[in-house]
Amino acid sequence: MGSGGSGSYLIGFLIAGAIAYWVFTDAKKRGMNAPGWAAGTFLLCIVFLPLYLIMRKPVVTGPVGIPVPPGYIPPPPPGAYTQPPPGTYTQPMPPPPPPSAAAPGPPAGTAHFCTQCGTRYEGTMKFCPNCGAAQA
Repeated sequence: MGSGGSGSYLIGFLIAGAIAYWVFTDAKKRGMNAPGWAAGTFLLCIVFLPLYLIMRKPVVTGPVGIPVPPGYIPPPPPGAYTQPPPGTYTQPMPPPPPPSAAAPGPPAGTAHFCTQCGTRYEGTMKFCPNCGAAQA
C-alpha cells in the first residue's frame, strides 16, 4: 500500500499553489485578469500555464521603467496635437485664402466642348476625343 500517498498530494497542492501565485502576481503586473488566470492555473495547471505563457501581455511600464497601474495612459509627447476637453470652446479654423486674381484662363486657340460629356477640345473634330460622340 502507498505509505506516502497523502504527502505527495500535499506536495502537489503546494507546487500548484506556488505556480498559481506566480501567475497571479505576473498577470497583475501585466494588466491581465490575475484572479482568473491564477484560479485556472491552480485547477488545471497543465492547460492554463502554457496558455498563459503564450497569451501574456508585455509589462506595462512608465517612462522610467517603473510599473504603472492597469489603465494608465501616458501623456502625449511635447508638441503633439491633443483634443480639447469636452465642453470647452475651440476657435474655428480660419477660412482658406481667396484664389489669386491671376488665375490661369483658357489656353489660346479655338476651344470647343463636347455636346455629350462636356470635354474641352481644340480645333474641329468629327468625334469627341473623350466619349466618341459625333460633333456638329
